[in-house]
Amino acid sequence: MADLVRRLAPTEPGWRALDLGCGNGELLLRLCEAHGIAGDGVERDGEPARQRATERGISGRVTFHSADAVGWDRPADLVVNVGAGHIWGVTASALAALHRLTAPGGKLLFADGFYQASPDDRVRDIFGDLPDLGTLARLAVDAGFRPLHIAVSTLAEWDDFESDWRAGIERLGTPQARAFVDERRDEYLNGYRDVVGFGWLILTPA
Repeated sequence: MADLVRRLAPTEPGWRALDLGCGNGELLLRLCEAHGIAGDGVERDGEPARQRATERGISGRVTFHSADAVGWDRPADLVVNVGAGHIWGVTASALAALHRLTAPGGKLLFADGFYQASPDDRVRDIFGDLPDLGTLARLAVDAGFRPLHIAVSTLAEWDDFESDWRAGIERLGTPQARAFVDERRDEYLNGYRDVVGFGWLILTPA
């Protein structure tokens, strides 16, 4: 994450950040802390992120909104959308919406899944019609962006991500939780591991 924060540094004074589908707000908080900027985070339940901002002592600079990101209409200089492009439907629609929200001369961090190998029917049923990485970059260009940096999560990062979220559910200790975890672990290890990748694109409006 440190490299992403560095690459997303403002190029002009007075930038404001916007994270659409911000989750717990961690990436937005790090960006605002590192670069001394203000920002807005949008999530259906923004309370956990608000609490985190208060604990970090920067709630005066970062505002978290409990709202549907699709309805947000205020552009920002630094826009972030990580793993939440699905809220606009297909990838092309997400990138078109994010282009409208990225100020001229600004940057967009768009991160989403892609197929790095041909999926079988089981994997396609889970993830739908994801693009490959080359198509993802082309869709960004078609939407009016120029790519500044393209990277992918490593397999080790995928393994950590999958293990960590399953561990959180495992700790519930109920039969239902364990059945769910068993199903998801099988889908990952015997299905989409090394088939689905996660791409990180830093883009700027053309």
